[in-house]
Amino acid sequence: MHQAVKFLLAGALLGLSACGREAATQPGFPQTPISGAPGYYDPGQGNTLNPMPTTPQPGLPAEGKTYTVLKNVFLRMDPELGVLVKNLEGQLVPNRSGDPVIFDDVNAFTTHVSRAEIIIDDKNITTLKNKYTFNFADSPLKDIKVEFLPGRLKMSGKLKQVVWVPFSMEGQIGPTADGKLKVVPDDIRTAGIPVKSLLKFLGLTTSKLVSVSAERGLSFIGNDVVLDPELLFPPPKMKGRVVAAEVSQGQMRIIFDNGTRIPQRQVPDPGAANFMHVYGGNLLVTNELHRGSEMQMVDMKPETPFDFFMGQYREQLKAGYVKLVNDQGTLLTLMPDYSDLGNTKVWDGYPGGAPTLRPYQANHAATPGFFAP
Repeated sequence: MHQAVKFLLAGALLGLSACGREAATQPGFPQTPISGAPGYYDPGQGNTLNPMPTTPQPGLPAEGKTYTVLKNVFLRMDPELGVLVKNLEGQLVPNRSGDPVIFDDVNAFTTHVSRAEIIIDDKNITTLKNKYTFNFADSPLKDIKVEFLPGRLKMSGKLKQVVWVPFSMEGQIGPTADGKLKVVPDDIRTAGIPVKSLLKFLGLTTSKLVSVSAERGLSFIGNDVVLDPELLFPPPKMKGRVVAAEVSQGQMRIIFDNGTRIPQRQVPDPGAANFMHVYGGNLLVTNELHRGSEMQMVDMKPETPFDFFMGQYREQLKAGYVKLVNDQGTLLTLMPDYSDLGNTKVWDGYPGGAPTLRPYQANHAATPGFFAP
């Protein structure tokens, strides 16, 4: 009996380990592309910083701190996963002292969230659980489906005991005093049979039955599951303090606020509806180092949230336009949504139309005859 209960709780409660990593897809949101696109984050690759050879090494002269503001951004962590960032203010902190903020390496920096409003939905959390959280050998759960109900979360799927059996659980989600998320399950079933009352009768708790690595971002206190947002999200890593969580039909709204405020700066284009603004400090974008940086990435299609994927931001940058705003080097980049890559005409207005570009070469040879007398 004890062994059967252990299998049940280990599966059902481990399923909550990704509740902080959900993504949002509401009416009007961009559609996610097909899996397997370049730039897909592989959770097995680890979180080791592997900068390019051209990356400045520690000791780069300091240019102050780097801050960021996001407004109406569908922020992808994977070609098929993302969260809707309604608003966010924070600091981008290099993970290695002396480095600039390196956009080309998702493991190179951490976003320290000052305050934010983020929306996640059940469609993307379901994808996340099946593709990321439980996509490993000998996973105790499969065929996961997650639903956000008013004030509650419901998860169902198949649980591996001696054979695969159907299970479901429901519970409430809310913030903890130290800024994490807590899930309180009040209905756990396997093969349709309630078992929580059995646990109480046996005098057992999940903390006695289940042991999970802290790297998964969850811990147990009695029968409750505590989720750490700092460890639940794939990189780029995010650190923040949850102060409120509101669950409605199909989605959950999370409010972050650590009590600090970043220096405010007027964006280069105040009329932009959806954007990501980065300013201050040293910023490495593609192969260009910006000191005292300022860059505003603006959505080409303002009627929907800005679909941005850090893992392939170069492709979005190449498909858009870059404007040098002033002599201080402020950049304004107009970028297509990630889901619209391949549908923009970046060379419109270019003299002679789209040029035939040469392949990149590390050591460029002179053009034959270019300087011939």
